[in-house]
Amino acid sequence: MSALAIVRADESVTIASDGAGYETGTGRLMTVVSKVALMPECSCIFANRGMGGATAEIHARLRHLAACGARMVEFDDVLDRFPNLAEQLHLEVLANAEASTAHFSFLIGGYSKRRQRMESYTVRTRPFMAMGNSGALSEQPPFTLIGLPMVHLAPSPQLSSATQVGITRPQEFGPETELEPESYALRAVAACRLDRETDGAEGTPGIHFVGGMLQVTTLHRDAAASRIVHRWPDPLGEPIDPKRGDLLPAWIEENP
Repeated sequence: MSALAIVRADESVTIASDGAGYETGTGRLMTVVSKVALMPECSCIFANRGMGGATAEIHARLRHLAACGARMVEFDDVLDRFPNLAEQLHLEVLANAEASTAHFSFLIGGYSKRRQRMESYTVRTRPFMAMGNSGALSEQPPFTLIGLPMVHLAPSPQLSSATQVGITRPQEFGPETELEPESYALRAVAACRLDRETDGAEGTPGIHFVGGMLQVTTLHRDAAASRIVHRWPDPLGEPIDPKRGDLLPAWIEENP
């Protein structure tokens, strides 16, 4: 499923992501690819977990709508279209059996001119539990824009993994918790590299699901930048092994 982290600040939104595309069931790494789309013309960035290629497909459909004359000039225009596009893609995949999983989830960040602020949302293909700004968990419907708190991790790493990379998980934040958005988001994704994805089979350890590379993408009101800050030496065709390579780049290790 990969891992994503989104951190919203007053003047920016940051998404950290890995690059693993792996075989369902075996965890064999099949490709390394960016999970993030940049739409600086709309002050927007977004990324997905789950079905491979969903980000690129939604990005292509948004560009096609714009080319056909649909209004697509700001973040709110993207938000207005996103849930329906995600639902259409999901239904097409189900009908054509094009992927090993038809489910995916998006994290979306951008600057809203209507509300004059940075915002972050998620859209998913099935109901899910989410933590709101109040800190309470509640079930959310699929194909709906759900506003996110300042920090959202998908998934949240195990407590031991979070401790190893030097972060506090959102569910353990205190009233005075402070963080640097890029460093925190990158550490959160790296922490998930240590964890296993459970497959529901009793007695099986599950597979490691974060690999390939560590990427950070940050949007400001009038600019966006994305860079790959670290590569994990995960061979294609083999299961991901978190013991390969350094967990974090040296510059993050040196600046806790």
